[in-house]
Amino acid sequence: MQNHMPYYAYYPDNNIEISPAEGFLLKDKEQEAIRNYSKGIEYTDQFTRDFLNELDPLDKPVTVVFYGDHLLGIYQTASDDPDNSVALHETDYFIWSNKASGVDNAQAAQTATNSAYTSPNFFTAQLAEHLNAKVSPYIAFLTALHAKVPAMEPKASFMVQGALDTPDGQALYLDNEGNYLDVSQADEQTKQLLDDYKLIQYDITAGKNYLKNTGFMKIYE
Repeated sequence: MQNHMPYYAYYPDNNIEISPAEGFLLKDKEQEAIRNYSKGIEYTDQFTRDFLNELDPLDKPVTVVFYGDHLLGIYQTASDDPDNSVALHETDYFIWSNKASGVDNAQAAQTATNSAYTSPNFFTAQLAEHLNAKVSPYIAFLTALHAKVPAMEPKASFMVQGALDTPDGQALYLDNEGNYLDVSQADEQTKQLLDDYKLIQYDITAGKNYLKNTGFMKIYE
């Protein structure tokens, strides 16, 4: 797997230098890990570009959803500050389509709903919006929920921005600027959508699957 831990001195041509922020002192081991990870990111960027360049001229539509499943755990100094807790659990992502898809990627990115912050459970809805595709009632539901709650993470168990301790079993929610979203203070529509989401998840995972024969997951022509 490209650029996975551990981050040893794999790259003899590594010219990346690390400059800690003013007032911070990074240990040599931490600096070395960040240097090597950063060099790996440089290579990943190059190969991702090459990959997309190979896909772009194909005569069939191809769309890529690319994201990091988690940030690495080498930022020990940063993690000591609870104000960094959310940032250290965020990664970049993008949705891209080749020419045959007929999608203007720049335009799609500009008009996307709550695209600055998201979570993987919304990728299907975002993909449909990106492609202007027909959707099932379930994807339409996710689109409506994403418009109200841009990102969510279940069972957070870390200090959130130094202000709120979210115990195990309580979900974390973010607004479109990456700030903590207190859903207990949300409007009634948002609360209803979240309650409905819980019921949907329960029904299709542990419940009696009432939705199975309702067409809720079906994309109609």
